[in-house]
Amino acid sequence: MRKLSIQGRHDQGASAVEFAIVSIVLVLLLTGILQFGYTFFQYLEVVHAAREGARWASLGVEPGSVGDSESVRGRVSAAAPGLAPGLTDAQIRVAEESVAGQQAVTVGVEYLSPVFVPLIGDIVGGSGIALRSAATLRME
Repeated sequence: MRKLSIQGRHDQGASAVEFAIVSIVLVLLLTGILQFGYTFFQYLEVVHAAREGARWASLGVEPGSVGDSESVRGRVSAAAPGLAPGLTDAQIRVAEESVAGQQAVTVGVEYLSPVFVPLIGDIVGGSGIALRSAATLRME
């Protein structure tokens, strides 16, 4: 019986060391999940903004600037309130084209999603993750 109590004393710190090793992996996993969720949310904002811009442009509204809420770029910027920093004129592309004999408009949005997890920033290789989306609708 005495032998069991001696073995118990030697194992007292082992669980603390194991937890320290596992907690590092757990924290990295959780921050990676948070970064992925945040980037996916921003991607959905970019997709929604491109669709809203294409819908607005298909009505024949002029492209304009982000500052004008009634222009195409203004609608695209307003459709993505979750992006911080917000969209600029340079990140929004509006182009008219002919598709299958009909006039169509394409609205493209490019956004650099910031990375707040340092290890993921090293893996991605830069200060952000490039998000792109484009939507094409025929002119009404």
